[in-house]
Amino acid sequence: MASENADISGKRFLVSVFEIRQELVWADEFAGRYTKTVTLADGSTRTIELTPMVRDGMSVVEFKDTGHRSYMGTLAVRTATTTNGALMVRIADLDDLDAARAEWRSRVPAPHGTLLPPGTSLLTLPDFVPPGFTQGIQILNDDSTPMNFVVSVLGTHLSLPREDANRTMLTIHLLGGVLLPTATLADAERIAALMTAEAGRLGYPLACSAVSIAP
Repeated sequence: MASENADISGKRFLVSVFEIRQELVWADEFAGRYTKTVTLADGSTRTIELTPMVRDGMSVVEFKDTGHRSYMGTLAVRTATTTNGALMVRIADLDDLDAARAEWRSRVPAPHGTLLPPGTSLLTLPDFVPPGFTQGIQILNDDSTPMNFVVSVLGTHLSLPREDANRTMLTIHLLGGVLLPTATLADAERIAALMTAEAGRLGYPLACSAVSIAP
């Protein structure tokens, strides 16, 4: 049986790179070091670099971007995702090709991400309910509200730092929605109304509502 911490520098991977506003790379195959220069929505360019390696005894893929470095731990069938606040990078191992393809198809969302049925209550889905949640905001993914708008309103109306707002937006996109706790139900109702009104003024169908668990 092969060790989970074996050297992975020669393995083949698929990589997809997303910007908050657009998809940049879709399923490029690589082995060893991967380097790609991409053009962002604002016209600027960034060079990303991915390097499979063993670090502190663990199989990881190093992600380097301008002024940023992080490490993605890999799982069998090895897949990993990371974000630096501007870009999201996802990889899938091709070494076990059939299994990797099956997992890739099941886990990689369509360009619009995961869409739950209209009217879905995340309170009925235990995996979505944070520990101790009693009331707060429910936001569901849709196929037309811009990602950068979601990041903006999360920061403005819930006072989330930019990095946390990015992570929350990606959670909504990938999983289909999120529950965010507030101190009171009145706060949740006020914030949901403000976010919905702001989206409506711009013609975005953001599905945001106040929710609570009955005592």
